[in-house]
Amino acid sequence: MATIGRMSPTDYRAEFPVTREWAFLNHAAVAPLSRRAHDRILEWASDFANHGNVREAEWYREVETVRADSARLIGAAPDEIAFLKNTSEGLALVAEGLDLKPGDSVVTVAKEFPANVYPWLHLQSRGIEVRTVQPGERGRVALEDLAAAIDQSTRLLSISFVQYASGFRSDLAAIGQLCRDRKILFCVDAIQGLGVFPVDVGTMQIDFLAADGHKWLVSPEGAAIFYCRRELLDRLRPTSVGWKSVANYGVFSNIDFRFPPTAARFECGSLNVAGIVAMGASLQLLHEVGVEEVERRVFAVTEELVQRLTAAGATVYSSRQPGEWSGIVSFEWPSGDSKRLKLGCLKRQVMISYRDGRLRASPHFYNNASDIDALLDALNAAGKSA
Repeated sequence: MATIGRMSPTDYRAEFPVTREWAFLNHAAVAPLSRRAHDRILEWASDFANHGNVREAEWYREVETVRADSARLIGAAPDEIAFLKNTSEGLALVAEGLDLKPGDSVVTVAKEFPANVYPWLHLQSRGIEVRTVQPGERGRVALEDLAAAIDQSTRLLSISFVQYASGFRSDLAAIGQLCRDRKILFCVDAIQGLGVFPVDVGTMQIDFLAADGHKWLVSPEGAAIFYCRRELLDRLRPTSVGWKSVANYGVFSNIDFRFPPTAARFECGSLNVAGIVAMGASLQLLHEVGVEEVERRVFAVTEELVQRLTAAGATVYSSRQPGEWSGIVSFEWPSGDSKRLKLGCLKRQVMISYRDGRLRASPHFYNNASDIDALLDALNAAGKSA
């Protein structure tokens, strides 16, 4: 697959065809595909249509390249990465696969995205207690509140890297240290931060991590990265076992029920090859730009957005404090119903969301001042017509 060198900032927008027609400020929902992901899907589909699976071995070699690029993104080893369908599947695997017993407890946060709620609530029928920590001002999740929820019965803490509604970003390194000090496991729903902020599962002491590619990784839905720390592979019981779960899965005539010594044991059947190679193309772009540069540009565009919203009379809910800000800007417009305003923006080719009673804009590194102009124009026009 052809690659290009490191790009200058003026080239970033060309990588996203959505900019031709839309001011797209909704990456915290379902992001548009990068040009590279789009092109790679078409290349793969053309190959499949014209040659069937003749080149299947080449596809799976590319899957392993994507596995290595995914591992690199989070500071893991490739054998600690599995490809699953989505973030929910990864979190459910942790909830159902761990050896939790009646009387154990897990800790999470109130107002989490439901993917990080229902797998834990499902455990209550087995006598496992679920404790939720209430966020504070501007959605802040205080480390001391998490610590207070942990006791001798606690076995795991699960939290989102970035809260989907408020945009609050947690200090994963501090929480990881807390979990290690208390001798409990640490699980992270990383979907709202991975691709924007550097993640190192080792230094952050993360045990499990799940993130679908369809938000800040600008990749298709249905292809997710799941990380399991190597030392925990045998402790996390696969909850779905199929032909591809075993060490010698290619030898169909010989039933040999042994798991491989890698996270690939959690891939129970045929993979979403199209989604994975497309995600690989987007990961290639993010690695070329550099996650640190992505973070710098997302900060710049969200900072300008916040300043201009505030000047227009909007109330910004999301924290902008160092270590707490994210690509999510939650706000209230001074006039008009938020749901109607969101629909009004959509009619004017501006894409944002409505979450938890507020409007939510979530620009990525390729967005610029013209997108903010379009948003403010759309909000003003929608507010007047409401």
